[in-house]
Parts: sequence; structure tokens; C-alpha cells
Amino acid sequence: MCSLKLSLLSTSAKFLGVTLDSKLNFNEHITNITNKATASLMQCRKAVGPTWGLTPKTCSWIYKAIIRPILTYCCSVWIRSTLTNMNATKLRRVQALALRIMTGAMPSTPFISLNQLTNTTDIIFHLQGESAKGSERLRAYGNLSRERLPPIKGTIKAHTTINNDFMAELDIPSNAERDLTVPTLNLEQNFTTTTPGDHSNSYREQLQNTIDSTPSDSITCYTDGSKTDEGCGAGFIITTNNNDTTLHEGSYRLPDYCTVFQAELTAITEACTHLTSNNNKHIIIWTDSLSSIQAITTLNIKSRTVIECLNALNHLGTTNTLELRWIAAHTGIWGNEKADELAKLGTTTSPPLTRPIPQSHINDYINNKVTKLNQDHWNNNAPRHTKMTLGRNPTKIIHNLNTSLISNRKDYRTAIQLITGHCGLLA
Repeated sequence: MCSLKLSLLSTSAKFLGVTLDSKLNFNEHITNITNKATASLMQCRKAVGPTWGLTPKTCSWIYKAIIRPILTYCCSVWIRSTLTNMNATKLRRVQALALRIMTGAMPSTPFISLNQLTNTTDIIFHLQGESAKGSERLRAYGNLSRERLPPIKGTIKAHTTINNDFMAELDIPSNAERDLTVPTLNLEQNFTTTTPGDHSNSYREQLQNTIDSTPSDSITCYTDGSKTDEGCGAGFIITTNNNDTTLHEGSYRLPDYCTVFQAELTAITEACTHLTSNNNKHIIIWTDSLSSIQAITTLNIKSRTVIECLNALNHLGTTNTLELRWIAAHTGIWGNEKADELAKLGTTTSPPLTRPIPQSHINDYINNKVTKLNQDHWNNNAPRHTKMTLGRNPTKIIHNLNTSLISNRKDYRTAIQLITGHCGLLA
């Protein structure tokens, strides 16, 4: 006789920290992460009391740096589940618990008042922003795929559709090239780099002597980037014979969304492009951007601008002896001051070069939209007592509350309870 052993199929499975249920509504995942976050908060609660324990500032840091990432992990995948009131309430209750621990507020204090007074974005809007950022990173990597629409009209919205709808109102070209890219290994460098290291003071003191002692037949190039209210620019100047002979100088405008970091790298790239006609020369490129040198020499590169600069340096270094050196900015060294002048001149020239959009620019747009959504939610749903207490200048009161009082638990708790109107008063 054969005995058959039947096993029931599981209704859910965990993959890379995300619980996938049979209906893909992610209800179980929301339950799991809220329970985990709540358990972590309850451990922190042992270290605080109404007027003693961790300061509100420390409690806020614990929530935003440790607890909230538990809730936001991989939210680009399950953002659709926050559209239901049940899941949204679960997430908001976790944040409300964290803010009550932080402020010592009464259990009856409205969630929205705690968010506003502690400068904490509503968790649902925060999740929407983090989901959009994750989606945009995938788009930059070329890994974002759209879900197929169901054959019949339904009410379910794909998570990619939700993220795309969130981004649709932002002034970001969807097809524009992104600076963020798949990490590339940096295994070839046909040039040397020189940075201050641990001897910054002595390096600075010897800079002018180092420049003056450069062989007269060497080619010296100074590069710089600039970002002002007028725009973003890059510039370089190429000299020889110890800076007595100027071979070439250039100024370039970059799109306004570019960062100073991109401008610094662009200046080096454009200088290398102009120098490619040289062979068997000793070329020294000076830049005051230490972050650019560090990015160029790192093992994994995730920026298209850095990769382009690295390729230009390697190409120039194949036929020349090339050095990339750091120079102190705004110390009166002629070459650096001249490059800075050319970079500022580049901010007013036109037309701009074509540059990829940095992820920081996209994140700024997303953060601004999240802030607006949060403020609109407060304007439309603010409790009457809290709104009246804050008066006509709520920004100043909230700023003072979270700067002057945030390190004093007793005073912070008293202020929160008086502003919200939820406090225990003696008869």
C-alpha cells in the first residue's frame, strides 16, 4: 500500500523581503511591515516617559532613520495597496505611534496635527514620493517595464501607472537621458591623480611652488564649474611655458538643471577633447573639485557624466603623459581664478550643451510635490483648534517648536498639548 502525503499550498511567499500573496494585493505585506515597525517602536518606548527619557529630537531621528525605512522598503512595487483605507490607516497608525512617543501627546491627538507640528510628512504622501524615486531609478537603469493592461476594463491600477501618473505633472522630460546609469567597473586609468590626502595644509602651502616649477614645455590646463542664479557653466584655460603662453580657453553653458558636480566634470571633459590633437606631451589638468577626482577614480561608477569624463581622460592619456591634480579654490592662484571667471562667463552663453538629467534634480521635483500634497492635505483637513492656535504665522511657530524646544521633552510636550487642545487639565 502506498501512502500519499498531501501538503497544502501556501497562500503567500516572501521574495527579497516583500510578501507576495495569492491575490497580489499586498495586504499581508502591509500587515507584516506595520507589525515589525510597531514592535521596534515599542522597544524604543521603554526609554521615554511623559517628561523624561530620549529627547524629541532623538525620537524623531530614530523614526525617520530606522523605523520609517521599514515601511518604505520596495514601496515602488506595492504602492497600489496604499489606495485602500484599511492599509493606509495601518501605516498612519504606525507613524502616529512614533510621533506620540516623540511628543508625549495624548492618544486622542489627531494624526494630522502631529504630522504638521513635528514637520513630518504624512506617511502615504511620503510613500508616493519614495515610490516615484524608485521608479525613476529603475527608468534610468533601463529596467522599468510597464504592466500589461487587463483585457477587460477594471478598477485595478498598475503600480507603474500610479508612479507615471505621479510624475506626469512634473516638468521632467520622460524620454530625456538620465545621468544615473547601471554601475560600470572602472578598471582602466591611463592617467595619474594627485590629491592632498592627509597632508592638506602642507599641500596647499606648496601649490604655488609646484605650479612655478612645472617644466616650460609641459601643457597646463585649469578647469572649473560654476552654478549661479543666471545658470550653470563650465570653463577651462590651456597654457604652456609656465602660464606665459595661452593656447586656448573655453566657456560652456549647461542646462539649468545640471549640478556644479556635472559642471566640473564637463569642464575636464571639454578640455580633454580640445587636447586630443597633442601627442607625446606632458599634460597637467588642475581642478578644484576633489569630488570629481574621487568619482573618476572610484571602482563602481553610476554617473554618465563621470563615465564620459573618464573616457576622455583615458583617450588623452593613451598618447600623452597625463596628470589630474587637485588645486585649492579661491586662493589667488592665477589659473584657477581664470578658469572660475570663464565658468561664470559660461553661465550666460548660449545655446547650452546637451547634458543628462541628474537624479538629484528629479528627487527635488518629487520632494516639492510631496510637500505640496502634504500642505494641501493640512489646509483642507486641519483641526479647527490647532489651526486657530497657530494663527496667521504657523510656519514661525512650528519652526521655533522644532528648534528651540525639541531638545527639552517636558516643554515640547506641554507646547504640543496646548496647541492641539488635547491635554489633561486639573479641575
